[in-house]
Amino acid sequence: MSADTSNATATAGVDPARVRVAGAIKQAAASSGMSFQYLLTTAKMESDFNPTSGASTSSAHGLFQFIDQTWLATVKEAGAQLGYGNYADQISKSSDGTYSVSDPTTRKSIMKLRDDPTVASEMAAALTQTNSFKLTGMIGRRPSDSELYMAHFMGVGGAAKLIANAEDNPQASAARLFPNAAAANRSIFYDRVTGRARSVSEVYSVLQQRYASAASSQATQSAMASVGGDIVKPTVAVASAAPSTQATPGVATATYLSTFPDTRTAAPATAVGSVAPITVASASTSSDAAPSSPVFRSLFQDGVRAQPVSQAVRELWGNSASLTSDPPASSGSTAPVAAVAALSAATSGGGLDLFSDRSGTFSG
Repeated sequence: MSADTSNATATAGVDPARVRVAGAIKQAAASSGMSFQYLLTTAKMESDFNPTSGASTSSAHGLFQFIDQTWLATVKEAGAQLGYGNYADQISKSSDGTYSVSDPTTRKSIMKLRDDPTVASEMAAALTQTNSFKLTGMIGRRPSDSELYMAHFMGVGGAAKLIANAEDNPQASAARLFPNAAAANRSIFYDRVTGRARSVSEVYSVLQQRYASAASSQATQSAMASVGGDIVKPTVAVASAAPSTQATPGVATATYLSTFPDTRTAAPATAVGSVAPITVASASTSSDAAPSSPVFRSLFQDGVRAQPVSQAVRELWGNSASLTSDPPASSGSTAPVAAVAALSAATSGGGLDLFSDRSGTFSG
């Protein structure tokens, strides 16, 4: 009988430092209920798994490329619930939404936390979860991982607008719908060879394929295998449809999520123009960002503008379930829940910007 060497082959030659990074991301995913594969893939796209990666054109730094203001906001709003209250207490928020630290030494220490894969992964999970909830409320279903990446790249409002038009008006010029975004990201909105402006469905496909490429890359797969593969989600069984005041958070969330179509099992890459049918709550509330605000945003942004969140989605903040992964049966901690609620409130006015790997350097 021959031994199964597939896992050994996949992990052969994996840098021990990368294994530690993957382990930190997996732990954050397990604690928050977020998709491990999604967070791992995003780390691949943002920094190629380098915890100390820095950007030359912005303050973006670390495994998930937080810029300074986004990092300060995240630590301030989610830090206490995640065990970093001593740092959160040192951060002040002004009336205009700007975050600051009065003591230079303390500020340096807080910013240095971005280099810690554990801290960065925990903050990334909390912020990604807020985007999941908001996008779900806007499109009326759970987003696929690639669509959640679109929200991280374009902002929640921009992603909802793209998804809606890809279904309802697929041949429309994406550059006309998102002129500022197109100007800043020509490789996505225009054909590299002919210079032709791409349609909405083509831009959707480009972003979808970019995520799929990173998710299926050897680097991502090896990193996942090095820590035992993806997280196995427990099966949630709802014994009765009758209302219960004693329902566990996991069951309540699972029941609610069952009302949303689940497209996460779809193929990772879809042919241009072939987009799963969706229902969007209000596509007309989103528009291209004003020139004064970066249009394409990466992992840690609010929408293109402040977006209303439905009551149903606000109720979800009472449960710590990911909208891109199956909900756990129960949760022993309310920390991720409080962190998500605080972050959502803090980011509802927008203004948290992060420059992504726009060229797709680390996608393959």
